[in-house]
Amino acid sequence: MLKEKSLLNKEFIVLSAVMFLTYCNIAAFFQFHEYLSTLPIAPESFGLLIALFSLSVLVIRPVISLFLNPSDAKRWITISSCLVIVSLILYDLAETFWSMAAIRVLHGAAYVVLATAVLSRIVDCIPQEKSGQAFGLLSVVTLLPYAVIPPLLGALTKWTGGFDRVLDLSALAMVPIFPMLTLLDDSPVSISHGAGERRTRRDLVENFKDYRVLLMLFLSLVVWTAFTPVFFFLQGYGSKIGISNPGWFLTLSTFTEIMVRLSVGHIFDKLDKSKLLVFSLMWLAVGYWGLIYASWPTAFYAMGLWLGIGWGVAMPVLSAALFDLSQPQLRALNTNLGMEMFQGGFFLGPLVGGAILLQWGYTALYLGCAVLTALGMFSALFLGRIGKDNKV
Repeated sequence: MLKEKSLLNKEFIVLSAVMFLTYCNIAAFFQFHEYLSTLPIAPESFGLLIALFSLSVLVIRPVISLFLNPSDAKRWITISSCLVIVSLILYDLAETFWSMAAIRVLHGAAYVVLATAVLSRIVDCIPQEKSGQAFGLLSVVTLLPYAVIPPLLGALTKWTGGFDRVLDLSALAMVPIFPMLTLLDDSPVSISHGAGERRTRRDLVENFKDYRVLLMLFLSLVVWTAFTPVFFFLQGYGSKIGISNPGWFLTLSTFTEIMVRLSVGHIFDKLDKSKLLVFSLMWLAVGYWGLIYASWPTAFYAMGLWLGIGWGVAMPVLSAALFDLSQPQLRALNTNLGMEMFQGGFFLGPLVGGAILLQWGYTALYLGCAVLTALGMFSALFLGRIGKDNKV
């Protein structure tokens, strides 16, 4: 039975709130690279330790995406939220490479179950004709923590007595998820027509034979791989060039992203999404290249605004275009595979970026981001039209 096709329904609002709290604890890791330098761990291991979280997600998500469905999502959100809280508290005990590695893997496993369960249910309540608006709003929800938390981490660390205590606060911030889950129905009702249908093996084969689906997943990997060296290594880069609080870069870029999505997000569904992707990837490539030369505060923060515009368009359009290209019964799966590419970027970005940074420095690091994004821009030219006139 179909409900009225309203985007701001109870399910969407509650699950968006769960996503917001989840991303608050992820944003707290903005200073994780600096925190690792205070522990008796070799610097050449930092990139791997950062990336292990995402490696855990990469291994687990494809498996559970095939089995998690809207009907059992509520139970798995509850279980995984408990495990995320435990993981955040356990960081207090990690002082060696192996103890930190174990906790990073556990944290990644708990997070991926939580994120996959939320996505499998929230996709089921998105009307197809509002995909661009929906993913624009979802990206705002997941971006807000990155706008608020990074510039506050220094003060929070001093107030609490250490970065590990900040993670304890993050664990406490996850607790409101449990009363919110009581607002969800035990049996979800689908709004996205056909999204709750059972997937067959033939559906999966046809899905992965569609080159545009594969290309969209590749573009998602490109965008997030290029983004993560900004997130994880910007603190060090800003300090090197004399910026007093580099966290404000992310605040400016994030609020710019939010303004883009709130002001023009509804237009995404009226335009050719493939052209939007080409434009936004070109914009981002220029931004990464410009970051190399932003050696004084005004230019540094201006690049935050510039990149915020590019991320503000590219990221929600990637998710919405993949949604549009997917068969209804495969939307939850493909959305989770898109998130797999997101996590792939968070694995490759710190791992490869950390190695580049160690060997050649920040100029090579951000030049690599620009080249990778330019490659994505040329790949996007082969997508063909993706818009409301040719919905799958």
